[in-house]
Amino acid sequence: MADTEFISLELSRRGGSPNSESSPIELIEQLQILLRGIALHAVESGPENLEQFRHNMAEVANALSKKSSAHDLLIAIGRALRLTEEYNRQATAVFKGQMEELRSMLTNMAETVQFIVSSSEVSVKQLAFMETQLQAANGLQDLRQLKTYTSACLSLVRRESVRLQTETQTKIAALKSNVEQLSLSLKAAAVEESVDPVTGLHARAAAEQAIENKMSAGKAFLAALFVMDRLPSINGRFGHSVGNDVVIGSAHLLAQKLSGATLYRWSGPAFLAIFDPSIGSGEAEKRARQAAAQQLQKEINADDRMVMIVAGFLCQTKHIVPQQTTPNAIFDDMDTYLSSVATESNCKSA
Repeated sequence: MADTEFISLELSRRGGSPNSESSPIELIEQLQILLRGIALHAVESGPENLEQFRHNMAEVANALSKKSSAHDLLIAIGRALRLTEEYNRQATAVFKGQMEELRSMLTNMAETVQFIVSSSEVSVKQLAFMETQLQAANGLQDLRQLKTYTSACLSLVRRESVRLQTETQTKIAALKSNVEQLSLSLKAAAVEESVDPVTGLHARAAAEQAIENKMSAGKAFLAALFVMDRLPSINGRFGHSVGNDVVIGSAHLLAQKLSGATLYRWSGPAFLAIFDPSIGSGEAEKRARQAAAQQLQKEINADDRMVMIVAGFLCQTKHIVPQQTTPNAIFDDMDTYLSSVATESNCKSA
């Protein structure tokens, strides 16, 4: 049976109300019921404190009996008052501690939220209002309302997180787009300015871009790398002026045999021919071999005598299938061949 039901029975066990003249309740019984009611309806400040208070009040009530003297009653009442006063002090301290803890927690939360939402004027105003309400809270009723303020802060955090996430994604996408556009612009500028000063042909940057473009189109094509086999020795013996003349003559010689292909100055003694995909691989290979089989013959005056310079080509052909390789792999392969070929060697087809 619940305590409240027990007290109700105590008050009415003689068949009437407490004020009924026909059912008087002894003073001792009234005091016992009063003590039990105070203990039962005490505000909970903590499970242990409340349990101890109820236990102490029960001891006071149980110590009374019909034989208790007036002196005993006064002692019981005094002890009950002291117990109630002490419990009220404990409860007040607990409530204040909870209040300060929640106030501190929400203040920290509010400061964090304010930092997060500093870019949102509406959110800042809402947060300022909640902070004002928080600072004014000082009672039990306010303590209960702190739950509402906590929920509002968390809701604000969630809303601002979504807003910031959306804004961040938008800014990142815009930044990425700007970087890509800038990269393309810089690459286009490099290709446009990529001209070999000796031959007037487009240089390596333009050749790389041409290969990437053709691979993006998805069609197979042939590229042929031609390396002049005596340029280093010509430069060393007759000077770079003569060497440049030989380079120019070699470019003209290759261009005559490489119909259907665009010729580029790749690097140093190397030229790169990129054939149009419409030319079959067999025909493109044939034209590359014919071009590589030529020799440049140039007569120059050296030390008051005429000298005939003969320069040939070493060659690497590469059938490029976009789905089977990458541009960087192709560039690396060409550079490897260029650095490994030996002078005076015959034309090789790879």
